Amino acid sequence: MELRGASALVTGAGRGIGRAIALGLGRAGVGVTAVARTASEIESVAREITSAGGRAVAFAGDVRDPRVCAGAVARAREAHGRLQVLVNNAGVGAHAPVAETSDEEWARILDTNLTAVFRLTRAALPQLTDGGGHVFMISSLAGVNPIAGMAAYDASKAGLDHFAHCLMLEVRHQGVKVTTIAPGSVDTAFGGSRSGETSWMLRGEDVAATLLDLLRARDEAHLSRVEMRPSRPARRT
Repeated sequence: MELRGASALVTGAGRGIGRAIALGLGRAGVGVTAVARTASEIESVAREITSAGGRAVAFAGDVRDPRVCAGAVARAREAHGRLQVLVNNAGVGAHAPVAETSDEEWARILDTNLTAVFRLTRAALPQLTDGGGHVFMISSLAGVNPIAGMAAYDASKAGLDHFAHCLMLEVRHQGVKVTTIAPGSVDTAFGGSRSGETSWMLRGEDVAATLLDLLRARDEAHLSRVEMRPSRPARRT
């Protein structure tokens, strides 16, 4: 894909992996629509991109709201033209055994990590299929490696993985690539090692660099899933 002049929407763009992806796309000449709940965070991202000569707008809202999903996709087109890259990155989690997980917590996690992805992707498909595009699902190795105490999060990521695979089969002949990026431990506010030491972890910039490499791949080459791990994970004691 020719990145300079393209249009991308990134959810969860205010911090962590999403922020790194938004900044990386902006530096590559992509017009970025940054979406997150906290306006100040995504406005900071947009300013950093535009101050470096790039193009970016901020769209604040909770992706659990269907109106936010539709509005973000419309704003991306208004700001930067036809949407070509959708990065479904927004995600939340919680540490709790099933017996202590409330209906509200289960819904918060599934609605953010899975239902919002469905709504955003559905809203974006008319633009993506009108000339081609790329959908990225920022998943997790937790989707295939169950973790006790994280059932809701793990279930949401397993569902996301299968949703992405189904979508890929549906739209690949319409010129739309679908790629799941599944990182392991990443040094963000969401993660953290038991000892407090994070130097061994992946960085958000690692995920962003991988995404940009995938976008620059030949159009005829489709990498549908990429798993990422720290090269030297901390040893458990």
